[in-house]
Amino acid sequence: MQYLRLIFSIFLISFLSYSCQKNPATGQNEFNLLSEAEEDSIGKSEHEKIITQFGGEYQNKRLKNYIESLGNFLVSTSELSEKKFTFTILDTPIINAFALPGGYVYLTRGLIYLCQNEAQLAGVIAHEIGHITARHTARRYTKTVGTGLFLQVLNIFSKNAFLNNFLGQSAQLYLLSYSRSQEYQADQLAVRYMNRAGFDAKEMASFLKLMEEFSNIQKRIYKIENKVSELLQTHPNSSKRVQEVIESYKGNTQLNPIIGKDVFLKKIDGINYGHKEEEGFFIKNSFIHKPLKIKFSFGNIFYFLNTPKALIGTTDKKTKVIFNLDQSSKENNINYVSSWVNISKKKILDIKNFTNNNFKITMGKFIKNKKYFVFATLNDNEKMIYRFLLMTSKEEMNTYEKEFKKIVLSFKRISDEELKLYIAPEIKVISATSNSNFLEDILAKSKLQTMFSEEIFRTLNDLKNRKVETNNKIKTIY
Repeated sequence: MQYLRLIFSIFLISFLSYSCQKNPATGQNEFNLLSEAEEDSIGKSEHEKIITQFGGEYQNKRLKNYIESLGNFLVSTSELSEKKFTFTILDTPIINAFALPGGYVYLTRGLIYLCQNEAQLAGVIAHEIGHITARHTARRYTKTVGTGLFLQVLNIFSKNAFLNNFLGQSAQLYLLSYSRSQEYQADQLAVRYMNRAGFDAKEMASFLKLMEEFSNIQKRIYKIENKVSELLQTHPNSSKRVQEVIESYKGNTQLNPIIGKDVFLKKIDGINYGHKEEEGFFIKNSFIHKPLKIKFSFGNIFYFLNTPKALIGTTDKKTKVIFNLDQSSKENNINYVSSWVNISKKKILDIKNFTNNNFKITMGKFIKNKKYFVFATLNDNEKMIYRFLLMTSKEEMNTYEKEFKKIVLSFKRISDEELKLYIAPEIKVISATSNSNFLEDILAKSKLQTMFSEEIFRTLNDLKNRKVETNNKIKTIY
């Protein structure tokens, strides 16, 4: 046994020596199982997968050049100034940013248009650069894979079942995302790079505070108390914590740091807002889907969310509306409905069959698990059945059933000529006027859904507790 322990000690010393590498950001030697060349290989192999997973790269040459210029400027202030970085804008309204080893940094379109100025955008990019320069992926990989490797070795030398079980459980505690300490270090490095580049690092905290406000709106829309935006899930440091990082910075700071609001707004003017056009979009309280050539409208009491599998209409109560489609050549009748909602035909009430806007419609009601449902299925001889489902309570049924029927009756095909009239929402930057009704006029003209329109507009422009000042540049949705 003593001989085996000696062999293990020699193996351990050799293994640690071989895997000890210098961290570019800290200058300290660290135990890593991944070499920098292996990190580069991982980033390169996963790059196209990330682009596909997030709906493709946003094709806007002016914005792409801007992000690359800003990103490369920040890289030049880092410890990997000679390394080639790749900056990609993902074509999604999700608000997030992340990095892959090897110098791959990703920003979503939604995150870019939520930023208020160049310094905030620079702070996000600098944070992701920090993850790369500090080699956080290598550290995470070393903890997960390395722990498993040592468990195998230790299991050879230990017959203590309790110890083995404890080690196995401990190995599961390593998270797949970056740890809080790594997020904290990325913030420290971001402050370093921003100051070197001349940006106002305080804007990092301002942006996170804005994200926290945006998350609160999401909670109201989704009606989920613990709903947290994608960025705050993957970047758990609070705006207060980031402010502490900024205040503790010991390096040189700029007397007149760059904020860059005007140049930033000029660069994002005209970019797409919300989902891609081919995924369907909203113009006020109407949903338009160009590839399917369909449209329907809804009242001010609904707010629709565009999810990958369905549109979900929420209300200020518990009632919801779900719209989806089924590629099916089956006949649109009670048999189809019974199969769809998984309920006996005998329990389906008030069945009505009629035609509207050239669609054959089947409509009715049923009660299931003490909830009240109203449904409508529509088809027009195409191999597609469009489905609306109202989920409500007995108390709310009278309020929402009439509005539900209005939605169904508004559903129609769009001609090729009419399709040309519908343009997906874009960010438009304008100057505020002295008109006392300026905000009301902007909201009336914008393409935002009526419900939550003011809250979203104010968050988009960081105007939670402030007035729109004359001549200030603001983002609108036209």
